Amino acid sequence: MPKTLAAKSDGSPGVVYRGIVDGLYRGRYVPGQRLVEADLTRDFEVGRGSVREALSRLAAEGLVSMNLHRSATIRSLSRNETRDLVALLEVLNGFAARLAAERVEEGANRKLIAEAYASLADPEVQRDFLRFARARNTFYKTMVAMGANHELARLMPRTNVDLIRVQFRSYTTVDDDLRMEDYRAIYEAISEGASRKAETAARNHIRRLGDAIDKLPDPAFNG
Repeated sequence: MPKTLAAKSDGSPGVVYRGIVDGLYRGRYVPGQRLVEADLTRDFEVGRGSVREALSRLAAEGLVSMNLHRSATIRSLSRNETRDLVALLEVLNGFAARLAAERVEEGANRKLIAEAYASLADPEVQRDFLRFARARNTFYKTMVAMGANHELARLMPRTNVDLIRVQFRSYTTVDDDLRMEDYRAIYEAISEGASRKAETAARNHIRRLGDAIDKLPDPAFNG
């Protein structure tokens, strides 16, 4: 797997970390899969120390589980875990959208959120699962950055949203057109500086996603 999937400034552990996350979106890794240190050192051409540091970071963020022997496995969410995570995401994303709307006139915020949304709405980007995932991450990260709340910025990477996206990618959840309508509603509310409207739009989007996932059959979940 090429090292260019990661930002060079992350160093070798960052290469492994980003490569594993990207690998989830590409289908190279799947929830429930065991990650073998020897395989990772070979695939990424790094030392065991870099692999272990990357796995520790992934474990701290809840993307992988580590057993007593330091063996790592990609987490697979149960139905209850998914419900808990969606409930948390609804609150955090709503809060992020509200703060972004309140600060949209500050600095380059309006330009940044417009650019992030334009990438998300690009039909070419939408046709590529990984590119769309990156554009979506950028959109949400831009919202969080605009709000300038350091605790929110600390918590968001630990919400395991990547697991939701990859675990249920083979199932139909929210219709693509409806999903993009949700993103447009969030963006327009933020651009208007309508904080409560932005919060409601963001929460409705996550609630819709959670309701759709909760209707999936038991085989979609781990336990």
